[in-house]
Amino acid sequence: MKSCPTCNRTFDDTMTFCLVDGSILSAPFDPKATEQLPGPRNSDSDRTGFMYPAPDTADTTRPPDLDEKRIPPPQTIGSPTRGPSPPETTASSLTQEYSSTEGIASDSAMKTMKAPPPEVKMINNQRASSAAETSGRQLTQTESNGRKRLALIAAVLLGVVVIAGIAWLIFRKSQKELRDTAQTQQAQQTANKPQLTGQPFTENINGAQIQMVYAPGGKFLMGSPPSETGRDNDEGPQSEATVPSFYMSKDEVSQAQYKAVMSTNPSSFKGDDLPVDSVKWNDAVEFCRKLSALTGRQYRLPTEAEWEYACRAGTSAPYAGSIDAMTWYSANSGSQTHPVGQKLANGFGLYDMNGNVWEWCQSKYKPYPYKADDGREDLQANDVRVLRGGSWESSANPCRSAYRRRVMPDVRSIGFRLVMAPR
Repeated sequence: MKSCPTCNRTFDDTMTFCLVDGSILSAPFDPKATEQLPGPRNSDSDRTGFMYPAPDTADTTRPPDLDEKRIPPPQTIGSPTRGPSPPETTASSLTQEYSSTEGIASDSAMKTMKAPPPEVKMINNQRASSAAETSGRQLTQTESNGRKRLALIAAVLLGVVVIAGIAWLIFRKSQKELRDTAQTQQAQQTANKPQLTGQPFTENINGAQIQMVYAPGGKFLMGSPPSETGRDNDEGPQSEATVPSFYMSKDEVSQAQYKAVMSTNPSSFKGDDLPVDSVKWNDAVEFCRKLSALTGRQYRLPTEAEWEYACRAGTSAPYAGSIDAMTWYSANSGSQTHPVGQKLANGFGLYDMNGNVWEWCQSKYKPYPYKADDGREDLQANDVRVLRGGSWESSANPCRSAYRRRVMPDVRSIGFRLVMAPR
């Protein structure tokens, strides 16, 4: 073991300098040696020299054979590899070599202790660079994917907004067209609609009510023009007819009203609110006679001119309005009659003038032009009578305002409505 002359620390025999302060370590104790190297040097002395006298100075205390003794140079940790020792080694050269070796070993040891291995640093740098590059690529890819998703979402939302806008514009346009059409039709009907001056009233018969509506008199073209679709020859020639004011029942006579007057119900479809059906012409005339006796007013069946005038209500088209909105016929009836007053009323406030059940007229069936004084209003003659309005089983054509049908008076499956002349 070697010891440091300055700090007195011990080191392995292979060490030549102190790792703490760089001092030259003392030589190991050799029992065969007659004399050891001098003790610890003075701390103020030059660290690069020994305390031996110069080689050319005589030293009587020194053994005579020390100069002849060859001491191999010590090996130091981290010192460079040295070549073979020269044949002659003196104490002076040993001192110089120790001093040089001390500086080199000290520097090498300090570098070894402080500097990290270059290989490790290089590997760490490479790993850090690779990690940074990978992280950068991942971040760039994530940002790119995020932008693509946002662009796709924006495109989808834009498409939805555009489609919704187009649909909204189409809807608004269709609604505007419907409103314009309805306003035009309403304006035409208002222009052609006679002004009502009489007040409606209600008859109460044995718990049944019959509502009567006023129809002001006037002139109109009776029949249909040759250009009208579905026209029959007996609907012309179209001619002007004059009709005095009258009251007409708002609805077709219901089964409840018929039973209240006649105490019977011949209808095929049963229901108090349904129109009475399966009534012969003579039975309808008898109903009017009995009702007049009960109320003191003169009720009767409408003439053919009164019926068409009331049905048109100031219009001149084939129908007084929308056939689906105003009429129960084969396309919407479900093969049966329906309660009165469920469809739209015409311009006079009359319901079911077209469809639901055929309606008896007072008039005989005769060719046009219509003349009230030509015997067609004779109630005593058992002759062919006129039906108007179509029914639940009719197609659209028989529901036209000008359509006429001739039937023997004893035929059933027919209804009717009432007319009363003002006093």
